[in-house]
Amino acid sequence: MPDQLLAIHNLKTSFFTQDGEVQSVRGVSFTVNQGEVVGIVGESGSGKSVTAKSILSLIKPPGKIIDGEIMFRGENLLAKTEKELRSIRGNRIAMIFQDPMTSLNPVVKIGKQVAEVMMRHRKISRAEAWNHALELLKQVGIPSPEERLNQYPHELSGGMRQRVMIAMAISCNPDLLIADEPTTALDVTIQAQILELMKELQKKTNTSIIMITHDLGVVAQLCSKVIVMYGGLIMEEGPVKEIFANPQHPYTQGLLRSIPKSIVGEKERLQPIEGTAPNLLNPPSGCPFADRCPHAMAICNKECPPYFRVNENHRSMCWLNDPMPKEKEGGIIESR
Repeated sequence: MPDQLLAIHNLKTSFFTQDGEVQSVRGVSFTVNQGEVVGIVGESGSGKSVTAKSILSLIKPPGKIIDGEIMFRGENLLAKTEKELRSIRGNRIAMIFQDPMTSLNPVVKIGKQVAEVMMRHRKISRAEAWNHALELLKQVGIPSPEERLNQYPHELSGGMRQRVMIAMAISCNPDLLIADEPTTALDVTIQAQILELMKELQKKTNTSIIMITHDLGVVAQLCSKVIVMYGGLIMEEGPVKEIFANPQHPYTQGLLRSIPKSIVGEKERLQPIEGTAPNLLNPPSGCPFADRCPHAMAICNKECPPYFRVNENHRSMCWLNDPMPKEKEGGIIESR
């Protein structure tokens, strides 16, 4: 049985605005095993980044985690004090943020920023940390690393800044690495290099990775399991190969249909998902995707479906998977 590293149970995170409560994450549960690479995909506003930041309690007012458990190595992170969390952040759990230019300190040299992480968590001398920072920059493929240590973030390209963020994230050999859309602002060539780098590092260190992205191509390259989010909920979850070959939720099917196909000699029009995402200030009582779903039934607008088990590792939150109306065998229902 695989070693379970992270287990999230019924996570709910909201933002309390002047207009009311925005329910960004509405009861999310999933697990990450040791050495597993999990992709979380979905449109903007689906709850991906809020889920990731909730793991490290990085939700700032007016945001608040209002319910759930986040179990890391058997310990509930939501029960820990801020001081205890500071010893975990950047050490046992590290995060690569979407925009390295706003995540790196613009007035502190690269070498100092990388070394500070190790000096804080590994209790090593400044000289040792500086030497290790140099090795990390070499490891992530930054050219002329000795020169880069003494440069400021604005003197580096976007690709190099992202590599610096990865170097900082892996400096303390974390058990879990959370990457929040780390390739979004990069061109295709640099994106491919960053993904290949993360793949190599994961193989070498057996670090677990949560990859937050809107790009299913990234998931296909890097991940073994995929979680599809929409409207603050998980719509579908399963092994990457199975989800791509046999998607069960209409939203997942829509995402896959909207990917450009690169078949030589064939032309195919992209099929966008019509409509807009639900307003999470007043989330629908039924399935959040019902208004955009081509297969919506009356019950979809009235009642949010439970999770239906396609098999042991594959689940889908859709009434179409209910075995009873379709008079099919299998399809075990589990409570949400």
